[in-house]
Amino acid sequence: MKKIRLIRLICVIVLAVILIVASLFILIPKRNDSSSGRAAICFVHEDIMFPQMDYSQMFSRMDIASYYVIDDSCSKEEMQKKIDKVSAPKGLILFCEGDYALPGLEIAAESDKISDLFLVSPELDGNADLGDIGTTSPSCRVAIFAESGKTADSLYERLSGEDTKFTSGTRSESSAPELFLSSDANRYFARTGSRSNPEIASVIVLNNPQMQTYMVNYIKNHILLQKGVSKAPLLTWSMKMICTIFTVVSFFVYAATLPPNKKLAPANAGNRGGGEDGAGTRDATGAGADPATAGAAPELARNRSGKLRGRSIAEKYRSALNHLLALQGFLGVLFALVTLFFILRKQSAYQVVLLLWVCVTYLSSAFFLMPFLKKVKNRKVRSNRSMWPIHAAFTFLLAGVFFMLTLLWKGAGFLKLDIFLLVEFVLSIMVFVSITMLQLCDNFFGRIQGSGQSVLDSVKFLVIRLVPMVIVFVFSIIMKRELFAIKVLLLAISLLLASYMRRIVKRGALGETLSVVLFSCLYWMMF
Repeated sequence: MKKIRLIRLICVIVLAVILIVASLFILIPKRNDSSSGRAAICFVHEDIMFPQMDYSQMFSRMDIASYYVIDDSCSKEEMQKKIDKVSAPKGLILFCEGDYALPGLEIAAESDKISDLFLVSPELDGNADLGDIGTTSPSCRVAIFAESGKTADSLYERLSGEDTKFTSGTRSESSAPELFLSSDANRYFARTGSRSNPEIASVIVLNNPQMQTYMVNYIKNHILLQKGVSKAPLLTWSMKMICTIFTVVSFFVYAATLPPNKKLAPANAGNRGGGEDGAGTRDATGAGADPATAGAAPELARNRSGKLRGRSIAEKYRSALNHLLALQGFLGVLFALVTLFFILRKQSAYQVVLLLWVCVTYLSSAFFLMPFLKKVKNRKVRSNRSMWPIHAAFTFLLAGVFFMLTLLWKGAGFLKLDIFLLVEFVLSIMVFVSITMLQLCDNFFGRIQGSGQSVLDSVKFLVIRLVPMVIVFVFSIIMKRELFAIKVLLLAISLLLASYMRRIVKRGALGETLSVVLFSCLYWMMF
């Protein structure tokens, strides 16, 4: 027992160290007080898929202040206003992704403040008027990082006057990006792979550690005029991988050492009049139920004269589950239609709708079933009470570690003190309340008809919660919105993993309360 407690304590210490290290790793690059006199301002579209933490670390290690504008539709005038606010005595690096490439080129051609222009997976309309853009305009250095495609290739040919089709670039190895450098060293092009969907190509280039390495090496060798290879992206990705692996291992080792929750154990066949806590397994009339026949239809309640008084509460509960299943199916289709509307308009609000669906399905289930909950008593959990402080500490610590890992993988810009943060908090509280109510229903009716009618752990109700995501995923593929389909798939996987982790924690002492806290925290992090 002492060894098990020691292992459990070691897991808590490991997670505490990860939380501290990850926090420092996130906070350090937020200092934009570079002494080099250089600054970088980045214009990107995807707030979820843009690894802001990676680029914050990259610019910070190069002693370059970094600023980020993550917006789906920022006009050229708005871009110019934000650029004017940034002070960079020794030169400003303009970082443009996707269709921000054209206004970025125009601004760089008109401004002497910009010393370098980064174009990541540039997208240009076939009818776009490039005007004087060419070998001499803009006069600043231009670097293109993209997958092989017509837009990026033709843009580099226009800017450099050199060919990319019949002239091959240089590679450090067969799997490395292909590099092109103009004769005056003023134009640079790193290309890799080939994907037809520009949005997916952009996300891959932004998140590819190899391309990030080429970006930081370009900054070091061509902008800062320093020789050598930078290891900033390698350190960042190593940090993220190590923290994630140790977090997963520590969680499962901790879960394996949890003492069993005796309340959730099946009743003995000979103990009909009372369970381990004295409540026993009873039906709606208070009569003892044989665990060997758990799940069978209980005997109907009778009045004093012996006549049938209607359906038992167990049968009413099973009937309510069937009606609830139909209601959830209807609501799921409705939410899927709303989500598809936002996807057609290319608005990121579709993710909020799907997460709102998860909250609504739990709340509607809870309020639909709570009227059948007549009494809840003798809910005492017989376990080692001295363990609850470390269980509670572990759960909140795990939530904090997951939150910091979310920031590490998604970027420091994820934490924003705005109305969206308030919405996340309110929805998480609602999920907490609804799952608590559902666990009360499951525990009470489990005593009546066995554990086969659990709403939280039922496969069919878990499938119902995935209905909108499946519909949105299929139509995203049909509408050739592969990036949206990938995000929906990741969201569904996150929901399944959160449910699985909740079940693991629930098996331990005080697991009902801690599993609800854990799931609510994981739900919050899915935003």
